[in-house]
Order: sequence, then structure tokens, then C-alpha cells
Amino acid sequence: MMHMSAALPLALAGAEQRARLLDGIGAALDGVRHRLPRQAASDAGVEPAIALRQHDMLRGWLRSLAGALRADAADERQRTVPLGPVAAVGAHGSAYGLAGIYAMAALAAGCPVLARAAPAPSCTELAELIAAAAAAVQLPHTLFELADDDDALLSRRAVRGVICRAGARPVPRLLPALAELDGTEAAFVLPCALNGRAEFLGRQLLAQPGACPVVVAIDGDGFIDLREAIIDRLADGGDTCTGRPADAALPPGSDARLLGDAREGQAAVFAEVPAAALLAAPHLCSARRAGLLVRCADARELLALAWALGPLACASLHVAAGDAALSAHVLPALELAARHIHVNRFGSALRPTPAAALDAIGRFRRPVFHHAEGAHAN
Repeated sequence: MMHMSAALPLALAGAEQRARLLDGIGAALDGVRHRLPRQAASDAGVEPAIALRQHDMLRGWLRSLAGALRADAADERQRTVPLGPVAAVGAHGSAYGLAGIYAMAALAAGCPVLARAAPAPSCTELAELIAAAAAAVQLPHTLFELADDDDALLSRRAVRGVICRAGARPVPRLLPALAELDGTEAAFVLPCALNGRAEFLGRQLLAQPGACPVVVAIDGDGFIDLREAIIDRLADGGDTCTGRPADAALPPGSDARLLGDAREGQAAVFAEVPAAALLAAPHLCSARRAGLLVRCADARELLALAWALGPLACASLHVAAGDAALSAHVLPALELAARHIHVNRFGSALRPTPAAALDAIGRFRRPVFHHAEGAHAN
């Protein structure tokens, strides 16, 4: 059992040994970069370019996590220990859902991971790569195990924390739970930025593999230009939301419209909706499989959406010099809704920075306080 064979050795492993574990996983990923993304793309039903980007992002996070361990190894201001075995529950379709950012952060923190298995060859291969990397640094190969279903994972008494891949869900025994958000990006384009660079933003919006954000802007000439830029880009075959054969989940009864024609075997990949429809049903943002261009009547509606959408993995704020007053109201709302905020840049990927890596590791460790007996205290 994992809690007997892996939890204690991994908890006792020093920061350098855990960093070498991450180095080994990263080196193994380098060795299969030419084929694992293709298999993962087939497993998940997405474009190979999307899976390759996920592969490279995971590789970047492993570097950052290892670097954070080495940089923080000498900091002894507060003793912390691993939470213990962590269950990763929720649906995923490929290796990059199986071994997400927080699953790797849990390993970096010294916590074995019990992950829900998926019937996908890429998942099996990645689990084997992790086991081999563990053995190479004298750690138990069972530090990353697979189970058949979520209930089996959560029923294990050894579990001390939960990663919820599909967002928040009830977990037993008041275990600490971390919702691994789906990467949906909400992009807020403020009026001066919209009027000054609508066509550029339309091109950039669709230039990233797999990016299907919710784009929020105020109606007007700039909004029309942005819409036309998106339509033109879709007509040129520049959409990157392909490989998602699902409806746009448009609000019934609203004046929503599809942007661009449906491709062979696929649904339209971008839609325009009024802000009022999303304010009435914010869950449509997470239910949809298409990008959404959200038309706000005024700044009040835009600000209301900033408060209504969330939780989010990422948000982006597009501003120009004349947007300072409105951005001062929008930014605090986005900071409460999202973990990562990009300014004047689209992109839902969580960037692997040293600070973000250290924060991710810290979520799977807890402090321990030692108190000396009064008469014998030094």
C-alpha cells in the first residue's frame, strides 16, 4: 500500500533528492517529446499542437518546481512537513491531465499521489516514466499510483489531501481540497484598448493553440471591429479552438450568434452573447466548449461580469492609457476570481515562475511547531 511503502520515505527525502526526482521526470519527458504528445492528443481528441504545448508547459513547471526546492532548501525559519498522500480526482483525458501542475507540486512537496486512472495509453506511459524516475533516485516507485475511480481514492484512510481536477467537489473527512481549475481564461478588454487595437487583438486571440477564452468588452465601434477580426480569422482557417466537437452552449432565448461557419465534423468555435445572458447564468462559461465574445451594454455590466465569473485559473486585462479609472475597479475583482492575471496578453497557461512554483509546493506542506517544556527550555 502507498501509505506504507512511499509516504514515509518521500516525507523524509530532502529537498535535493526531491528536486532530482523532478529532474528525472523532466528528462524522461524530453526523451518522449517526439511521440507522447501525439498519443496524448489522440487520447484526448485534441490537436497535436495543443498536446505539445501541454507537454512543454509541464516540462517548464518541473524545472521551476525543482529550482524552487533548491532555492528554498536553506530556509529554516519555519519547519514544515508534507501533508501526506494526496488523491487527484476528477476526469481527465490524457497524460497531461493525469500529471497536472498540482500533482507534480505534491510530489515536490514530499506527498505521494494517488491519481484516478484513465483508459488512455499516454496515462499509463507517463505513470511508468514517473515510477522509473523515482527508482533512479532511490525513492519508492509507488509514490505515484493509479486507481480506478474517485470513490476508491477518497476511501483510503491514508489520504490527507485532495486535488479536484474538475473544480470543487465534496470530499470526506474535511480533507484539505485544492480545485485544479480548467484553464478557462476570461479576457477583459477595456474601451481605450479596444478602440485602439481591436484588429490586432482579434488576431492575437486566435493565435494560441487551444485557447477558447471568454472575451468581455463594451459594445461600440471597437467591439464591432473585434468581432469582424475574429470572423475574418475564422474564415482564414486561423481558429485554434478546433478538436472540440461540441455545441457552444448558447443561452436559450438570447440574441446569441455563432461567429464563423461550423467545420466538417465540428461545431462553430466562437459565439457572441450579451452580457445579460451570462450574468443570469454564469455557469455557461464553464459548460461551453467554444470561445465566447461577450457584449456589454456599458461599464457597469462589464464590472458586474468581472465579479460574477470565477473561480478562474487565469484572467487577462487589456488596457491603454485612458483605461486607468475603469481598470482600478476591474482589477480587484479579477484578483479575487483568478490565480494568474495577464496584462495586455492573451493566454490561459499558468506560467511556471519561481514564485508560482514555491506557492504550489507550499499548498502541500503544513507547519510543525516544537514547544520546549518550561523548566527545561533554553
